[in-house]
Formats: sequence, C-alpha cells, structure tokens
Amino acid sequence: MSETGSPGTYHYHHRVRSGDEPIHARSPLRMRLTLALVGLANGLAGVILFALLGSQPLTWAFAALCVIASINVAVVVHRIRQGPHYQPGPGIPPYRPVPAERPAQRPYTPATPRTRHRRYLIMMGVCVTLLILAWTWIRLYSVTAAVVMSAAAALIPPFAAILSNVDSPILHEEENQNRDDWQHRAPGA
Repeated sequence: MSETGSPGTYHYHHRVRSGDEPIHARSPLRMRLTLALVGLANGLAGVILFALLGSQPLTWAFAALCVIASINVAVVVHRIRQGPHYQPGPGIPPYRPVPAERPAQRPYTPATPRTRHRRYLIMMGVCVTLLILAWTWIRLYSVTAAVVMSAAAALIPPFAAILSNVDSPILHEEENQNRDDWQHRAPGA
C-alpha cells in the first residue's frame, strides 16, 4: 500500500485478478524455484551430515526431502518453460489459457453386437475361472483366499452386464430421441 495524492488518500497497488484464481491461479515461479533449490540444498546437506554421523533414519528423511524438492524443481521449471502465462509479473496481465486445438473426433459408432457379446463372454469366463480355481485348488491352501476369490467373482457379472451394454445402439437411440424431444418441446410447455 502506498500513499499518493492528498493526505488520507491511499491507493492499493496489486496485480489485477482474472476472477478465476482457484482454477487458473498463478504463482511467482522464480520465487518457488529459489525456495525449492534451497530445500534441495538443505536436503543434500542433511543427507551428507547424517550419513557421516551414522544416523540412518535422519539420512533417509533428508533423502526423501531431496526427492520431493527435486520433483518440485522439475515442476516449476516445466511451468516456467510453458511461457509468460504462468509467470505473473507487472507487465503480464492475467488471461485465460488459450484452449489447445483439439483434433476432429470421429463420429460415434456403437460397438457391434459381436464385440459386445465377446466382452460379456470374456468377463463371465474370468468369473467362472475364478470360482473353479477357488474351490478346486486354492481352497486346499487357504479357505480365506477361496472366499475372497468367490467374492471377487460375484462382483463380475453386474459389471459385465454394464460394460457390455454401454455401447448399445439402443441406449444411444434413446438418448438421441430424448435430446430431440427436449429441443423440439415448445417453450411454454
């Protein structure tokens, strides 16, 4: 805060906010890089010191600090190389990132009935295989493991039904019909 103009008049000098800071917040990356490098240097000094003193737990703790600081340095350097949007400064106004060009997507084509049946049969084959293995071979070594395998096998059929019908053209026809009905509905209805 600085005082300018007539006595009692204060003008606040701060960066202009973009209004969507939780989503596209910017941080002073050079300061973060400096702090991360200081943390890395402290971690290395701690590793060397405690390795010479023979304290393994503290040596490992400082080695973990070195790893975390190194990751932080890598992330900050990556952000700095992305350009000025990620480096707030007095000459760089806040702005939303330019959306990347997305390649044209192919129109949706539902899976064929043969593909859907194959998915279902594979998942049910895994289910039956788990049950057979659990109660013919695994139970001889551990009944608990056999029960766990049976419980896992019991979860497969509902997921098999869901995953095999996710690409059903019938479901997509219903979605398209509902969308068309909603768009053509009268405004007052």
